[in-house]
Amino acid sequence: MNMQDILRRGLLPAALGLTALIAGCADRDDQASADMSGSGGSGGSGGSGGSGGSSAIAWGSCPGDFISECATVPLPLDSSRPDGEALPVFVSRHLAPGGAAKAQVWLLQGGPGGSGYVFKDVIEQLWQGVMPDVDWYVLEHRGVGPSSRLECPVQEDPSSEGGAEITAIEWPACIQALKARWGGDLARFTTSADAEDLAQLIDLTREPGKKVVLYGASYGTTRALRFLQAHPGGADAVILDSVMSPGAQYLSWYDTQFDPVVRDLSSICAADPVCGAKLGAEPWAKLEALLGKLSRGHCSQLGTDAALFTSIVPIFAQTRALRTHIFPLAYRIDRCEEGDVQVVGHYMQALFDLFSQTDGGEPRDSIALGTHVALSELWEEPAPTVAELQERCDSQRFCVEDALEIGELHDTWPRYPHDQFWDGWPSFTVPILAMNGLLDPQTPIGLAELVADRLTAPHQTFVAVPWSPHWVAQESPVRTAGAAPCGTQMMAQFIEDPEAVIDTTCLDDLVPVAWDEDPTVVELLFGTKDMWENMASHGPAQRKAAPIDWTAVARLAREKARWLGR
Repeated sequence: MNMQDILRRGLLPAALGLTALIAGCADRDDQASADMSGSGGSGGSGGSGGSGGSSAIAWGSCPGDFISECATVPLPLDSSRPDGEALPVFVSRHLAPGGAAKAQVWLLQGGPGGSGYVFKDVIEQLWQGVMPDVDWYVLEHRGVGPSSRLECPVQEDPSSEGGAEITAIEWPACIQALKARWGGDLARFTTSADAEDLAQLIDLTREPGKKVVLYGASYGTTRALRFLQAHPGGADAVILDSVMSPGAQYLSWYDTQFDPVVRDLSSICAADPVCGAKLGAEPWAKLEALLGKLSRGHCSQLGTDAALFTSIVPIFAQTRALRTHIFPLAYRIDRCEEGDVQVVGHYMQALFDLFSQTDGGEPRDSIALGTHVALSELWEEPAPTVAELQERCDSQRFCVEDALEIGELHDTWPRYPHDQFWDGWPSFTVPILAMNGLLDPQTPIGLAELVADRLTAPHQTFVAVPWSPHWVAQESPVRTAGAAPCGTQMMAQFIEDPEAVIDTTCLDDLVPVAWDEDPTVVELLFGTKDMWENMASHGPAQRKAAPIDWTAVARLAREKARWLGR
């Protein structure tokens, strides 16, 4: 089986644990997704008149990337005018078989601007193996996907000069298109408006005897916290995964959050018998020295330079399946023998193929909504100048440049005003489980753990998870074969009984950061059996690599990182 077959059949993403990263490859045709029980779009446990939810919502079939019943519900565009103009808001659900659910769990995706379709595979895994007695609901944030997506069709056309990504030159026309379409109603696409949508949908679906639990990941924690501010008693329990702390976690500082994690990974490398033997006692210093050499033209046959290399490293730092590859790639680039050039070229081509998978379906994520919320709510005040953002970026070895690019739009973007909830915390009265990885560059542990100081009521817990990057529920694998990730195990306990003490013993079973990579994965990505050393003779996979378009690789890496990241 060649690389294209592996990519097409989705085996590489599965092997690497990159399902969420490339979830855009899911089939998005307009046919209903088959229910897991084989009964079609009804979900196998009742449609609008079944055991789950009110008949006020007309549940029907789903697009192929959602599960299992879906509905578009008209909700007030302006919650202060409930009888005014309505906005179509999209919601999906998967009901426990036989109406046996003990809880109704609402999954809130992050971004901002990320689509909830990424939860489809997650729900399938959870209800089949870990939590079969849960009704799963996914609210698509207004302005995303089928929930009245904010879009700039001309600038996001894949055939345009910048491809689907909106370039700096295209943003002025995009902003004008958004203003022309929505006018002053752009100010209705807010975190607080999303909280009101959630409140109304919970009211429409709540059932006696079933707990209502919110699960928010990354910006999804902002959504959950905002809901608790506006509706303190609206949920029975809340899970915060990868916490964005209000008043502390501003996206205007995002570009400064990757170096510390790469430094931590460097320290882990130094202590590892494999990585330490290759990089020595100071891997971070080796990385810095390599960047200096690249800036002076080192290994020019690779066709890259220090700036391009540093722009790709953040996607490695934030992705558990790729983060250890920073060091063998740097080791090979530093040595720069013919075999190294071939291996690095093969790797980048494989990565490009992985990132560029697309099904041509309707776009779900919304960079426009993400920018809208970021600049209006997740930006410090007074706002930093572009020069200040550039200075922050320049102070880093590995700058993702997201804050810099978004900040360039600050003065021209039609931002909406802060409301009474901005930068505030709710009063936590319900059971809370908060989790954050110690190796998370998107919601750094130092900022995320600020929530711990506020969890003072009974049945409220903060868990710092070693080795884990972003999205603890999925990115905390354990050594025990067949066992769910540690974050999922804690999540399942909490949903079963939010008032029980969380058993954290799975933390002792976590898979550590190590360089004992699966040989199949090594051969798929590196095109050789050894990540580090050149073989005496090259196999077929090590044929001379075609020139790599590093700019294209970096662009795609950043696109994927944007939706994996926040």
